[in-house]
Amino acid sequence: MKEKIRPMPQTKRLNWIDAARGAAILGIFMVNAPSFGSPFYMPGFDSPEWDSPLDTFLLGGIDIFFQASFYTLFSILFGFGMQLIFDSRKRDGIKPGWFLSRRMLVLLGLGAVHAFLIWHGDILFTYAILGLLLIPFLYTPRWVLLTMIPVLLLPVVLLFTLIYLAASMIDEGMEQIMASLIDIPSKMAAYGNGTYADILQQNLSDWSMASGGGGIILNVFLMLPLLMLGAYLARIKLFHDPVANRRKLIWFTVVTGFLFLIFKAGPYLIGAPYWLSIVQDSIGGPSSALFYLSLITLLSNVPVFSWIAHQLSYVGRMSLSNYLFQSLLMFILFYNVGFGLYATFSLAGFICFVIGVFVIQVVLSRIWFRYFTFGPVEWLWRILTYGKIQPLRKKSEQRVS
Repeated sequence: MKEKIRPMPQTKRLNWIDAARGAAILGIFMVNAPSFGSPFYMPGFDSPEWDSPLDTFLLGGIDIFFQASFYTLFSILFGFGMQLIFDSRKRDGIKPGWFLSRRMLVLLGLGAVHAFLIWHGDILFTYAILGLLLIPFLYTPRWVLLTMIPVLLLPVVLLFTLIYLAASMIDEGMEQIMASLIDIPSKMAAYGNGTYADILQQNLSDWSMASGGGGIILNVFLMLPLLMLGAYLARIKLFHDPVANRRKLIWFTVVTGFLFLIFKAGPYLIGAPYWLSIVQDSIGGPSSALFYLSLITLLSNVPVFSWIAHQLSYVGRMSLSNYLFQSLLMFILFYNVGFGLYATFSLAGFICFVIGVFVIQVVLSRIWFRYFTFGPVEWLWRILTYGKIQPLRKKSEQRVS
């Protein structure tokens, strides 16, 4: 007999987790915006156009505090959420693996639209594939999850560090090799001056280079462990009760903050050589992500900071909608099919743009949840997952300001 899936009841949310997800959307935007709107943002390299002392300072700040920190945080929270859904569906008597598989396949379709029609830097397509790979591990004991993280991650980090170190020693140098692959003139011609067909062709080329077959295989070793880490954290419930776990969370914040400084900021003490970038991103990135997660969790119960966390939680509750909104906005603003502002912003201009747009997103998200239960894309995701229309508008007695 075919199993009938039914929507999960809306239970009490972990608002500090939503706040961390909202912070991740801001951090991802801070890195995505200059990547989307200019060919000159090349993490780990000296920019050919942004070379003033201010630019150098800002690039270093983005690299230390944002690059590889917030997509990592979002990845951890993605695995965290999958584990919560798995547990909830299992309690409801619904086959959790089957349900999550259907959910990931829908996300795969949404990600394909975003990746191939809007922006090559999409992460949803990759998340869907990695989410499918994570499902079997959700049935295993938590020690299996914990063990698989270093088993997958560390050999690849070591291998690529050695490869980058060897490449940095040749005459041409790693920086020149990588810069030649970016092909600034092609990006300028397509994104800055091309038709939509030109944009699609360049977009596909860029996606294939960064996230194609080889990129997906690499992400199995670099990003799947992050989803496993999130699932593990959901299993041990460290972040479920910040008051009861306050002492543990303080120690967790101190330790991850120390690792953050060593692996993320430490390389700048020796000039931030590119051969250390894989360690900086793959070890330092998760360290900084866990630091941000635990810090936000702790501060969510502190006056003043709790208000900020509450505002971030609105963005986090509709993170998929806000993420796609950012891409659509940048597509219209920067590409030639819209306002054609590609490669016209300074780095400082991008930072101001990101902060301004994000503030608007906070306000719009808060207003949205006065009247609706889910974000618009989250609502569509539910409809396609459950195969029937889901209620969206709140009942009058549920509305709060």
